[in-house]
Amino acid sequence: MIRIEQDGLGARVLPSHAYYGIRTLRASEKLPHHGGMPVHDELIGAIACVKKAAALAHAESGKLPVQMGKALIRASEEVIEGKHRREIIVDWLQDISGESLNMNLNEIIANRALELILEDKGNYSVIDPVRHVNMGQTTSGVVAAALRIASHRLSQALIVSIDQMVHRLMVKKAEIDARLGPERLHWQPGTPAWIGRQMEEYAQQLRLDLERIAAADFRLTSGINAVRIGSDDELIGPKILFHLRQFAQLGAQLPAEVERSETNTEGFARLSSAVKHCGLNLSNLCGDLRLAFSLQPPGQHLELFGSAEAAAGESLSQVAFQAIGFDHSLGLAAEAGMLDRDAIPPVLAYNLLESLKLMGKGVNAWVAAAQHSPEKRAAGQ
Repeated sequence: MIRIEQDGLGARVLPSHAYYGIRTLRASEKLPHHGGMPVHDELIGAIACVKKAAALAHAESGKLPVQMGKALIRASEEVIEGKHRREIIVDWLQDISGESLNMNLNEIIANRALELILEDKGNYSVIDPVRHVNMGQTTSGVVAAALRIASHRLSQALIVSIDQMVHRLMVKKAEIDARLGPERLHWQPGTPAWIGRQMEEYAQQLRLDLERIAAADFRLTSGINAVRIGSDDELIGPKILFHLRQFAQLGAQLPAEVERSETNTEGFARLSSAVKHCGLNLSNLCGDLRLAFSLQPPGQHLELFGSAEAAAGESLSQVAFQAIGFDHSLGLAAEAGMLDRDAIPPVLAYNLLESLKLMGKGVNAWVAAAQHSPEKRAAGQ
């Protein structure tokens, strides 16, 4: 089954089941699908959150009919819930301004909303992706607001993971101290007593990293009111941001003069730098763990560390290296900027979200490997 859509360049055939439309199809043909910078699920959900806030604000103001507003809100909620992900057929490389990604979401929401009111997909005379879904918005404003929301959610998850790692390091340090006793304390690098002390010191450093990430995240998300979503109506813009803060569960906001003092990329670079600093500490920790594991006599490997724990440490060090590299290229992109001063460089958006996500996964893997004592692992429990 197919359907035919038409734009200023002519008509195109699309699968009848597809929620994306003709503009997205044309954009996807510029480069091979997912040519290297796929869009993160967190960002897709965050863009849908912006669309939901805009639909509600415009419905409240009477600019959208009530039935249409409800359909757009429900369609946006489905995307937020993780549905229709296969309908995202563009990535960051299709259009560095984010226009193609924004249009992809507009068409998905429009076509799903048409279904909800028992209309055919592609019947844009009833619900149009631009006139209705994208009403009062600019691509740069949508992407900037959504990236703040996605970064906030991943930052909060990473903070929880780091806190768990700090707790696990202190537990391991206590286990080492209990096994060794005062008569076996030797501070030579690689010895059990030395690695126990190192764990305590790294736990303190990671607490500081946690505070830095939390502070950078707060500064980034609390300044979302400085983002110009794009509405020409001075009353609608604040309404969209008000609903957006509620939907995204954002906390307090900074004073307006502080918000306006920063460039559009400064807050993202600050958060990336905090993540990089954490990566440096994790890399050093993993190096010390590797040294201690390698110097343990064969018969004592299971006394302090298990092979799963050592393997998770090796993986975590690789994740840390990647996060450090992500920050370097992100910094270059932030410094160079773009012609549109409100636009977010694609490398910045991709690297920040990927760094936060990878770090969270790496830390969680290490914590999971360290959850059980070596004796339980040796017993197969």
